[in-house]
Amino acid sequence: MDLGLVHMPLYAALTTAFLTVMQVVLMFRVIGMRGQAEVLIGTDGNEALELRQRVHGNFIENVPTFLIGLALIELIVGSTLWVAALAGVFVVSRIAHAVGLGMSSGVTPGRLVGTLGTMISMVVAAGYLTYLVVDKL
Repeated sequence: MDLGLVHMPLYAALTTAFLTVMQVVLMFRVIGMRGQAEVLIGTDGNEALELRQRVHGNFIENVPTFLIGLALIELIVGSTLWVAALAGVFVVSRIAHAVGLGMSSGVTPGRLVGTLGTMISMVVAAGYLTYLVVDKL
């Protein structure tokens, strides 16, 4: 292994820190609604609780995969503006999605922008990571 390829993933670390705080905020929103609704498990048909749970669930479904990919990219190429931009698009997209879905379970501008930004940044990260790995084989 060429140790010259390994870099400290600073942008991935900063992105992880921010998204961890965001996850805790989303968790507290679910916990708070559970307390108000007096529902400890599931949603008991409470639509507001279902929506908050879904916002948190969607976050959990997408963030880990992206962070792994971002960290691997940064370990290979280093802390570049390109890595920072990719992280920025993803973070803004996750915020937009959480706000948009939190407002309504229907289509909202925030949800649409958040979904598209999340998908695009994940596909770009996957494609770039594939390119980097294939180039090193």
